[in-house]
Amino acid sequence: MYETYFGFSSPPFLLNPDPSFYFGSKGHSSALSYLKFGLYQAEGFIVVTGDIGAGKTTLVRTLLSDIDSEKVVAAQLVSTQLEAGDLLRSAITAFGIPLKGNSKAELIATLEAYLTLLATQNKRAVLIVDEAQNLSRDAIEELRMLSNFQYGNQALLQSFLIGQPELREMLLSRSLEQLRQRVIASYHLGPMDREETRRYVEHRLTKVGWTGEHPRFDDDAFDELYQWTSGTPRRINLLCNRILLSTFLAGGDEITAAAVARIAMEIRAEIGEALPSRVAAPASDAPPSSTSAPSDVDPHAPRPLVIPTLTHSVEPGDWASSGPAAFEPSYSVNDQGDTNGSAGLYFLLIAGSMAGALRAAALQQAFATRAGVPSLKVLQIDCPGHFELSAELMEHTGLQEPHFRLRLPAGTPVNLLADGMRQLDHLLSEYRPFAVIVQAGDDVGLAASLVAQRLGIRIVHLEAGLRSFDRSRPQEINAMMCDHMADMLLTSEWVAHDNLAREGIPADRIQFVGNVLMDTIRSMLPQASPPKYTLRQFNHNTDFLKNKQGYGLVYLEGRGVAKDPDRLHELAHVFHTISRDMPLIWAGSDRIRPLLNHPDLIKAQAEGHIILLPTIPYFKMIGLIGTAACVLTDSCTLQEEATILGVPCLTLHNFTERRITVEQGSNIAVGRNTSLISRAVAEILRGGGKKGRLPKFWDGHSANRVAEHLISWAKAQMGPARISPGKTHF
Repeated sequence: MYETYFGFSSPPFLLNPDPSFYFGSKGHSSALSYLKFGLYQAEGFIVVTGDIGAGKTTLVRTLLSDIDSEKVVAAQLVSTQLEAGDLLRSAITAFGIPLKGNSKAELIATLEAYLTLLATQNKRAVLIVDEAQNLSRDAIEELRMLSNFQYGNQALLQSFLIGQPELREMLLSRSLEQLRQRVIASYHLGPMDREETRRYVEHRLTKVGWTGEHPRFDDDAFDELYQWTSGTPRRINLLCNRILLSTFLAGGDEITAAAVARIAMEIRAEIGEALPSRVAAPASDAPPSSTSAPSDVDPHAPRPLVIPTLTHSVEPGDWASSGPAAFEPSYSVNDQGDTNGSAGLYFLLIAGSMAGALRAAALQQAFATRAGVPSLKVLQIDCPGHFELSAELMEHTGLQEPHFRLRLPAGTPVNLLADGMRQLDHLLSEYRPFAVIVQAGDDVGLAASLVAQRLGIRIVHLEAGLRSFDRSRPQEINAMMCDHMADMLLTSEWVAHDNLAREGIPADRIQFVGNVLMDTIRSMLPQASPPKYTLRQFNHNTDFLKNKQGYGLVYLEGRGVAKDPDRLHELAHVFHTISRDMPLIWAGSDRIRPLLNHPDLIKAQAEGHIILLPTIPYFKMIGLIGTAACVLTDSCTLQEEATILGVPCLTLHNFTERRITVEQGSNIAVGRNTSLISRAVAEILRGGGKKGRLPKFWDGHSANRVAEHLISWAKAQMGPARISPGKTHF
């Protein structure tokens, strides 16, 4: 309708997928590369997921248009609400094979005969299943069975599963484990970022003859487009189509941000969604403080960056007055001055766990090499019975004395969260950092995020986007809340990007930096204590280490086991059995020690097959991990460390937020299945087990990437910024 007015050769923003308009964003290019990689492998399954409107179908049609029909015969299933028998018939029809009979045996025979004929002609078959999340589990299992067809050493059928995010969750179920083991690559197609959104619009317009002048887009109009669509292609097409129509009907030639917002609101009203609200800062929730944000300012907007340099000590009583009389926390501020700051501007890193302290050491070193930029200060939160930073750990990791230390009393997790938030409220109100950096969704990270969000202080989430998909775990909820409050999300693996995209977090808030823990472990390896010295320290015979099969290292955090005696009984029996072939060293944690009086474990100790060690320093633990034949654990941190050190790791529960350690690293999730544990150990004894490989950016330079991203981000935030009202995409 408007094409002639603007001189277009065809409509640029039709909703129907058209490969001629394919735009190679970072996500789409990567997904297409995965699909082409799958074609090259000529076996197994390729899984590509994405939200509604992300461009999956266009991606598939682009792939089909590039396939050499002389070598590859491709068929596509679109209607996938099918049972197993229907799937067979639909696949046969999609390949254009005449049906011969209706029984399952006849259908399978017909399809296998056709696929074998293709193989004799040096061709192969690819079945592309669109909207695969609608398949029943029986139908998915039928697909797996079809992948068993072979002609000599050649797989006769390869399948591509294309679907919405629910498909990934389906494939994580234990009932589909056999199919999951045949997935040779998977990719989640997330939304485009701000710059890609602009280039996507310009690309489609250029395809139909647009020269950049008629119509003209304001720069702000592209920003507005991104705000309303979150970079989702179908939303962009819908909005741009209506914008061009409106401009034509008005006889205009210029597209402004105001016009984009007006039309976006019209679309939302038409489809029955609420109009975006204007977010006002809470006037009464902010604590009384001279540095609190004025009540008429958006709490997330940039603020004057005038931060007092820490040059004096603060007594505990100054910050404890608001707590109950029985609550006597201990705080301290380290008077170090600001030798590496930029006008007092600094990031405040929150650390309250072993892993948090290890990352802090690497980040301190990265920021220390950069002069005249925002500095990094560390707030260490100690809690008896959970984690307390020791001088020994600081010595071996190179961690400098934290600028702030906060000590919480022992208590329930809820009490600790409440006490931590109250004290953090005082600290952050007085010493307002440019941003707080929280880590991995732990309790102290959640407390700091909640307080910073209320005070209008920026939030950076390090180790963002990790999901185990077990909502019963408090850390899972913590991580999700921290991710959605964060202004900047720093991820350690690409899987995290999939999770964040699925939850609707814009790509321009996410940066892939790699695993900072790798940096510290790499620097600590020369200090790692050989196991023989550790055993001698606790009066154990080092002949234990001469077993030709090596030794296994057991470490249980015990949070789940402590509540499940039956689980410990099962594990005790398994460990006793394993120890006959592979002796075991059981290191910490103190939380699990009262549960070790199981007859099987006592017997194994008496036989000299299991050695129990108390909680040991980290440099000794690294020595044990690095030389072990395998690790048996329920700790996500040990899963990282085992992958970093190339040691097979058996995870003794059914979830892990470190999925990359399973997909690429040395980790195998065996859960509480005793037969799986026994088979995995047998494989280790027979051939050394799974070594895996280091994921991308687990290279020892992640802390430098974090520092560079944060410094660039701070500089951008300090520049002139337009405060836009909050928007909700339609």
